[in-house]
Amino acid sequence: MAKRPDPVLIGDLLVKSELVSLGQFADAMPISLTTGLPVGRVLVGSGYLKETHFKAAVAAQSLIRENLLHLDLALSALKLVGQYNVSLDEALKRLGWRSEYYETTNRLGDLLVDAGLVEPSVVNDCLDDCFASGLPLGRVLVMKGAVNEMVTYAALTAQILIRENHINRDQAIEALKLAARRKVTIEESLNLSGIAIVSKTHAIRLGELLILADLVSEIDLLSAVERGLLDEQPIGQVLVRVGLITENTLKQALQLQEMVTEGQVRPLIAANALKAARRTGKSLAAALKEVGDNDSDLYSKMELPELFRNVGLIGQSDMIKAIDFSSTTDSPFAEVVWRLRLVDQSTIQAAVRCHELYKADQISAEQCIFALQSFLGSRRNIDELLGQVGWQGGR
Repeated sequence: MAKRPDPVLIGDLLVKSELVSLGQFADAMPISLTTGLPVGRVLVGSGYLKETHFKAAVAAQSLIRENLLHLDLALSALKLVGQYNVSLDEALKRLGWRSEYYETTNRLGDLLVDAGLVEPSVVNDCLDDCFASGLPLGRVLVMKGAVNEMVTYAALTAQILIRENHINRDQAIEALKLAARRKVTIEESLNLSGIAIVSKTHAIRLGELLILADLVSEIDLLSAVERGLLDEQPIGQVLVRVGLITENTLKQALQLQEMVTEGQVRPLIAANALKAARRTGKSLAAALKEVGDNDSDLYSKMELPELFRNVGLIGQSDMIKAIDFSSTTDSPFAEVVWRLRLVDQSTIQAAVRCHELYKADQISAEQCIFALQSFLGSRRNIDELLGQVGWQGGR
């Protein structure tokens, strides 16, 4: 995986590209600090910098941040922007810059347009937003309501199938039209058209499994798929790279995906097992055994790790670390929290006791949290505290 560049400040871009002088920037900084306005806005308001030049610098900063444009090339382009008053896009073209990102993005837009699912003018407006923000086109199209998540995901999947030589572009366009009309997946649409896609991984896609397990949102999945097309990297690795899932979560999801493909478990069972493993810290084997052959979601209630987090006993990063350790070693979550010295023993025992009563429907989630917070404030015996308010007698 390529190392991401160090953050580039907008002021550095403006000064080094000579869009503003060092003296002008120095004059603007105290005003920015006093008023809280971005320094670029102060420079524009002071008349030192044109609005179009400022937007070009912001766009260049986004491209550098996304590892799509080298700093030296960005500075050369911004100098052309200042000298000839052209857009950043035009300046980059003059320098002979061709970005795989925009080639990939434009192909997605063309596919949607040719399938009659979005107007060319809408795609062009969204491409401008992509250029300014660095966000993938699929995400921008969904956020602006141009197309829904299902259609966008179908178009991105069609791109993958074209790249893998499973279908040609004309087949992709017809399949997209049918998928949007009948509200089915691109694979189902192709099958309806008599085009069989032979790929065992299509039993359930990794992204669909993660969505069913409530581990990623549809919009995050769209961004990962589009980024994966650009980087030629599996979406699982993209999701790990951006911090949406952990490496261990990916391993478990891939293991379950293979089990679904081999017909060992049904998709919803796999999703519930993955959700259980990631919420409780159970091993995958234990989660599958507990879920059994039940398609219903057995893990709709607050789990012990969530109780620890809701009360503020551990942070999100420590909770994920403990869940990973617990799941891979098949050790109880409470034991792992103690072994990692995240919480003291008496607090762990109180939390476990409250959670037992909650899971047994003897107290509500709110009562469970309140009781544990009361324990933290008083350090009194948890059963005495519960009995005092009439929720549970001491055992």
